[in-house]
Amino acid sequence: MSRSPSGPVYGAGVTEAAPISTPAPWRRYAPLGAIGLALALFFGLRLDRYASIELLVDSRAPLLALIDRHFVAALGAFVAVYAGLVAISAPGATIMTLAGGALFGLGYGLAGSALGATSGACALFLAARSALGETLVARAGPKVLGLRDKFNAHAVGYLLFLRMSPLFPFWFVNLAAALADVPLRTFFWTTALGVLPAGFVFTAAGASIDEIVAGALARRDACRAAGGTACNLDLPLSAIVTPKIFGVLVGLSLFALAPIAARRIWAARKQMAVK
Repeated sequence: MSRSPSGPVYGAGVTEAAPISTPAPWRRYAPLGAIGLALALFFGLRLDRYASIELLVDSRAPLLALIDRHFVAALGAFVAVYAGLVAISAPGATIMTLAGGALFGLGYGLAGSALGATSGACALFLAARSALGETLVARAGPKVLGLRDKFNAHAVGYLLFLRMSPLFPFWFVNLAAALADVPLRTFFWTTALGVLPAGFVFTAAGASIDEIVAGALARRDACRAAGGTACNLDLPLSAIVTPKIFGVLVGLSLFALAPIAARRIWAARKQMAVK
């Protein structure tokens, strides 16, 4: 009968650590690359010509008949198309918001628009953060990283300001938040909340689109009756977003910065009191 050695057996039960596998670089860039390809196809196929108030007005009656028969499927398709447009940063989100009100009414239209905008924004945000986040950390200097940290310290206020303000493009806010490495949860709920004021304005306008386009339709019909060849439905944005509404949206966005300003004033007074 053999005896086991009484001394310690060195290395027993020790396993080598498995090498940490890092994802291939192309995987980080693939989502953003797919978005870029989809955007190129969008313009290559000239799909932007369908983002038209005139097309919405002319096709509204048959679309309403279709929605009456397949409401849930139609609302789901609306949200999916809206999310896709936002995800690839294609033009047409404003027309889609108007269409939401014109086709589904204020309640369902606003909910569908907010869901589509938030979903598409999150998709672009995640793709951009995956592709560009590590690159920014590796190449940016201390000043840029310092600005990013300051942005993150007040991310809620800044994101609500950018979302509510009509001065900043939607895609710009998505990319800025991705580069700032904002947490996804913060980005999600500030987007969902921030799109509501402007979304309400355009959805309500869509729900009342017959009244808004009445004058433009009369001018187009008169042009066609006179034998005109370039008789288009000319409806300026000012017919929907009046200077008063624009000012209200800017004021709401500035209100989101109030807590940040208050904290800075409070911190400055504390420093002065210590001195």
